Amino acid sequence: MEIEIPYDGAVERVEFPDGTTVLQSQYHPPLRAEAITDRIENGLVSRRDKFLNKKVSIIINDATRRVPTSAIINILLKQIPVGSCEILVATGTHRPPSNRELDDMLGNLRERIPVFIHDCRDSERMIDLGVTSRGTRVAINRKLAEAESVICINSVEPHFFAGFTGGRKSLVPGLAAFDTIVANHSRAKSQQAESLNLEDNPVHLDLEEAADLAEAMPVFSIQSVLSRQGEIVDLYCGDLKSSFRQACEKAREVYSAPIDKKYDLVFAVGEPPLDANLYQLQKAQEHGARAVADGGILVVVGACREGAGSPYFVQLADEYPDPGDALSARAMADNRFGIHKLIKTARRLGKIKIWYVTKVDDNIIRKLYFEPKKSLQEALRTGLDFFDGRCEIGILKDACFMVPVGA
Repeated sequence: MEIEIPYDGAVERVEFPDGTTVLQSQYHPPLRAEAITDRIENGLVSRRDKFLNKKVSIIINDATRRVPTSAIINILLKQIPVGSCEILVATGTHRPPSNRELDDMLGNLRERIPVFIHDCRDSERMIDLGVTSRGTRVAINRKLAEAESVICINSVEPHFFAGFTGGRKSLVPGLAAFDTIVANHSRAKSQQAESLNLEDNPVHLDLEEAADLAEAMPVFSIQSVLSRQGEIVDLYCGDLKSSFRQACEKAREVYSAPIDKKYDLVFAVGEPPLDANLYQLQKAQEHGARAVADGGILVVVGACREGAGSPYFVQLADEYPDPGDALSARAMADNRFGIHKLIKTARRLGKIKIWYVTKVDDNIIRKLYFEPKKSLQEALRTGLDFFDGRCEIGILKDACFMVPVGA
């Protein structure tokens, strides 16, 4: 059976054995444009007094999310004078968006509204807000701390250690200092720090408390849930916490791929924009691993044209060259940025094999405990040989967002 696999900006048609299962959720139709406009305008009208005659800081995601940002801002501009707005790009630790990416995100809004890109390492622009109960010192961009009113525009999807993206992440880590992000992410080593989990997730709980420290000004929150094609299938407006929680429940429905068994060989396919580098592609690894039977093989697929995407976890692999090293007491006590990635991978490798199909140098792939494969065809052929042709195969498309659940 021929199955189309997105890879490196194109579609590869791969012949899989009959009986291969594509793991997916049910279809969710997009909201009508009129409904999107009504929800945003009605939500804003009820809070208009908090935004009148004030400078409005609009916080948006960077290029690692699919949000139709310019369309949402243009709806807002029917209610808010364009001259009172500024845009803050919440990059967290990610690289700044390129001019082309900014054009894709904002279109001609760049010519009408000042745009500021957060730099988590610019300590002179940070202001200290205090410490969470878990010991995270919260420092954020002065632009946010001095804002008169704020509008957050987010998409909400599963996140492999924060539970879900969106909501509080606009503020922290989106506009936080590097040391704040490092302190929060050190909690990603916890086994409760996983996709779809908020209730006892130490990363989320710390983020929520940090966002409370940062949220001293009026905030209007727009939380969207998107399809694979980037269409809005649902949207929630209001205060940051309640709109985020509502969006999480919808995202759980949209991004859960029900399974009643686990598979011997699973292909977890990362799709744009999260197939850009290894740092982002680990989301596909963690989600795909949920569908792999013990002793099975996970094949993570994503071109990663930007390479590793972050030097931190690659450099840490020099100190922890073996998966066993990453599970040592020394590693568990190591709170440097990126250590959680090695630890999560090492835990998976205790039960399954992990292969990667990327454009990244094989030496880097091996350094990060994976086995490189040159192509989808090679990974499939080698996997079938490993199981003597007798194996059950699952394919998880858009695996950075989709989460297998049930088995």
